[in-house]
Amino acid sequence: MNEARNIVKMMQPTEQKIGGNTFYIYPLPAFTAANLSADVISLLAPLVGGIAGALGSGSQGDAMGESKGLMDMDVSEAAPHIAGAFSSLSADKTERLLRNLLMNNNVVVKQEGSPDVDYLTEDKCNEIFCRNVQNMFILAFYVIRENYGDFFERLGSRSGSVKTAVMGLVSPGMAPLT
Repeated sequence: MNEARNIVKMMQPTEQKIGGNTFYIYPLPAFTAANLSADVISLLAPLVGGIAGALGSGSQGDAMGESKGLMDMDVSEAAPHIAGAFSSLSADKTERLLRNLLMNNNVVVKQEGSPDVDYLTEDKCNEIFCRNVQNMFILAFYVIRENYGDFFERLGSRSGSVKTAVMGLVSPGMAPLT
């Protein structure tokens, strides 16, 4: 019975529209996500540090006065921080992480004007993201948010605020000046 629930959970994608294309992001298998976690955390420490600084105390209210979590931040607000975080990694590590996040049979794309959907492959990524690499980083952010978002919610609630917790993870040389 548990196996059926786990399969159903893994078969429910999150839909994101980026650059005229619709991406369906499926959760990574648990052990695959765990395997990638060290690389993801090394990427996210500077990303979260920058975003947490933009959010002030680690959360901000939306127009309705509701608290907005770190991973709920609008991607357009986070885009400069996403680019900065990826630039903190070596080129080889960035490429390996992007391949593992996007080409692990967990992202399907429906291109604008096409009725077909395809898994992301290297050729499909070249077709979609050539001359538009920023959208590949944005998609990677959505994949990370889908698979690791709860980590940051729990991190913030157990540590007082996400900003405080992340500043403890970020090395002093990478910490933003405040």
